[in-house]
Amino acid sequence: MTELDSTGSAPISPARRLAPFYYAATSALFLAASSVPTPLYRLYQQAFAFSPVLLTVIFAVYAFSLLAALLIVGSISDHLGRRPVIFASILLNMVAIVLFLMASGSDWLIAARIVQGFATGTAVSSVGAALVDLDPIRGSITNSLAPLVGMAIGAIGTSLLIQFAPAPTVLVYIVTLALLALQAALLWLMPETTSRRTGVLASLKPEVAVPQQARRTLLAL
Repeated sequence: MTELDSTGSAPISPARRLAPFYYAATSALFLAASSVPTPLYRLYQQAFAFSPVLLTVIFAVYAFSLLAALLIVGSISDHLGRRPVIFASILLNMVAIVLFLMASGSDWLIAARIVQGFATGTAVSSVGAALVDLDPIRGSITNSLAPLVGMAIGAIGTSLLIQFAPAPTVLVYIVTLALLALQAALLWLMPETTSRRTGVLASLKPEVAVPQQARRTLLAL
């Protein structure tokens, strides 16, 4: 039984009412941060003189890192709790943003994207689970919409800064860092939506399975 279940018919606290909005904003911010560098790649390519092939590598390492996080630590919040895992993800994402700020070559961009991919994959699974804990129906809908909204905001916001603001490769990351810091502080005001349980090491073993009813469609695709 979760902490939310144990409250029974007790009055719903303000933190509990705000929690779905907080976790939706958290999901959106992580995906916004992941799309922030995309409009800047042209500037980075001119500054660091790397090839289109290396640009593809920078894109690819993020995807592989995110996938690795989903496979390895995708269910770790079921055992450690949502808030500690989300907090660690926020800190890791802040490290990635600092790497972008310090970037002096393509190797920095690759390192930043690897760290960011792992942070995002860990956060998305934990935040998504928290939203479903709070409200299975609305949580599922939010999990579908928040990432799309976040990616759009990140890309459009960065593009606007490139056009109208000074030092776009610095300012956008400062703004993102400030939002992540605020997110980390507010996290501990939110209720925990699950209780800790054993088996954390076993949960790190990647498991890939396709439901039998979906296998024919998957093979056709």
